[in-house]
Amino acid sequence: MTKVEQLEVIEWNEKHLSSARHDLSSSGASNISLAELLELSEDRTHSEKALSLSELRLQGNELGLGHVELRRNLAALYSARSAGVTEHDIIITNGSAAADYTIFSALLRPGDHVICQHPVEELLYKIPASLGAEVTWWNADPAKKWGLDIEELKTLIKDNTKLIAIQSPCDPTGAIVPRPVLEALVEVAEEEGIIILADETYRPLFHSILPSDDDFPPSTINLGYKKVVVTGAVTRAYGLAGTRAGWIATKDRSILEACKRFRRLQSTTASTLDEVVAAEAVSDRCIHALLARNIKLCQTNLDLLQGFVEEHSWSCSWVKPRAGTTAMLKFHKMGKPIDSEGYCSQLLEHSSILLCPAGKCFGNSQTMRGYVRVAFGGSTDEVKAALAAWRSFMEDSFESVPTLSTASKS
Repeated sequence: MTKVEQLEVIEWNEKHLSSARHDLSSSGASNISLAELLELSEDRTHSEKALSLSELRLQGNELGLGHVELRRNLAALYSARSAGVTEHDIIITNGSAAADYTIFSALLRPGDHVICQHPVEELLYKIPASLGAEVTWWNADPAKKWGLDIEELKTLIKDNTKLIAIQSPCDPTGAIVPRPVLEALVEVAEEEGIIILADETYRPLFHSILPSDDDFPPSTINLGYKKVVVTGAVTRAYGLAGTRAGWIATKDRSILEACKRFRRLQSTTASTLDEVVAAEAVSDRCIHALLARNIKLCQTNLDLLQGFVEEHSWSCSWVKPRAGTTAMLKFHKMGKPIDSEGYCSQLLEHSSILLCPAGKCFGNSQTMRGYVRVAFGGSTDEVKAALAAWRSFMEDSFESVPTLSTASKS
């Protein structure tokens, strides 16, 4: 029987979200309505026709790859700087989790070895573990701005290493894998014949780094190594959480065919309605204004969060994120890391603020001690209200928050 891994982030949110007035845990950009999407369109008449439910034919896709217009629009996003990604290199899935699950299930066998960047979205290391693979964490270093060490990676590779998984931009840190590191990673993987899975769910949201920066990362699929497979979705970066359209993209035909074969065994395809909305969101008519909206939103909210961190530098530190919608804040008292789960529980109870305790939800490692993950992609009014309530808690109740040393004695 397949081992079912506990998904801590999802279970934490499911347990507490309904009782929270201030949500700083849900990691998507502020959700957009269809009316707002039409307002952003550069050709509203065309967009209205594309999204007209009365004209939509509710048919399946005989090729098994997904909506052709959506795949063409996504291919255009990659092909701007790459050697020709086409719609034939892309499979549409029922969200990003289904994309990652399909890849791992199609490519791994029990006993295979997977190296996974850490911390990242927990599915990237828990899915392969559930399939019987051996998983080794490639730990990012907060002292080096959550950077990854290629020399360390080389020491983690084994004879049975099948796949290296990364996430850039990263949830929970908001870090990127810089271009020089990506290029070095590709060189190492190519030399060993190892597949690279790059989860790029948050990829368009580069709010704190410019394309002209030497560190600015291209999509991993654009670096010339055939054994690269990338995943994405419209749920988080695009503010379309209710649209369950994700995708798998690869130039490797054997990887693509393996994913297609496995997907036939699963209900992992997106619905026609999801695909049509997603296709319009990433079309030339809408994508530029939609991403500009979400990047500006993240920049504004990140400035607010930075103000909070600076005000509470006596107890709080961080590495400012460069992309995505999440950040990691480390809290301490008298030099000791706080009990992050206890802290988040008190915040919820006293101030109705929902945060994610990193020590519980992203692997119980020494690196995660004292950290909480903060999601700042919501509306600016919501973020302002949450930070105001958080400030009050810090002033009135932070003294009662347990440290890890005191929590372990109780």
